[in-house]
Amino acid sequence: MDKNCLIVIPARYGSQRFPGKVLSAIAGKPVLQWCWEAALRSGLGEVIIATEHKKVLNFALSLGARAVMTSPRCQSGTDRIYEASRGTKADFIINMQGDEPFMEPATLLKAYKKLKASPACDIGTACSRIADEKDINNPNCVKLAMDGSGNALYFSRSPIPFHHPLSEIRSYPYYKHCGFYIYRRAALARFVKLKPSPLERLERLEQLRALENGMKIAVAEVPTPGPAIDVPADIRTAAVFLKKRLNK
Repeated sequence: MDKNCLIVIPARYGSQRFPGKVLSAIAGKPVLQWCWEAALRSGLGEVIIATEHKKVLNFALSLGARAVMTSPRCQSGTDRIYEASRGTKADFIINMQGDEPFMEPATLLKAYKKLKASPACDIGTACSRIADEKDINNPNCVKLAMDGSGNALYFSRSPIPFHHPLSEIRSYPYYKHCGFYIYRRAALARFVKLKPSPLERLERLEQLRALENGMKIAVAEVPTPGPAIDVPADIRTAAVFLKKRLNK
């Protein structure tokens, strides 16, 4: 276990698109439990579940997880992990979303190593090449463009970069963002003090606040992840994905 890391799972019960999704079951196991178990398997550090609702708190405690209630004033998952991490001493705070039941521990580890090896970067995350063309125009699938060092240039719900029909480049992949972040402690403290930025508010993507304020995000490329849970229909998609994986 790396004592310089703390993993916080923000588990909001009152999701606008899917209330209670973190307690919805996939193959008999709640989404949050899938996430918590993956975080433990990473071995990167202590795991805390941070929530605004007693139902989630009580479920987390029933698992034997460390869990805390966060303030109603928290406007985002990042605010929630910042509050939960206060009083701890870890140099790196990992925001592992509570709606990513198929997060691979190796993905967290690769992003962590990329950030540690990138002293000029404030935040680490990951991406994977898009294989399903339906994801390219799906606004729930966040795309990103990177520079030659693998640092984020921009994130968007639209297809980026645009593939111009007259471009001399005939083949260039689209990348899907894996929805987690690893913050250096000082970077997290700075981020939560920044006001929501214009591009963030326009695209409804919190990470754009960091880019608009000159913060750098290191991105590790990883294998395509399993489905996240955004809307009720995703539970069925996740169950199908799990069945296929178990049958391999």
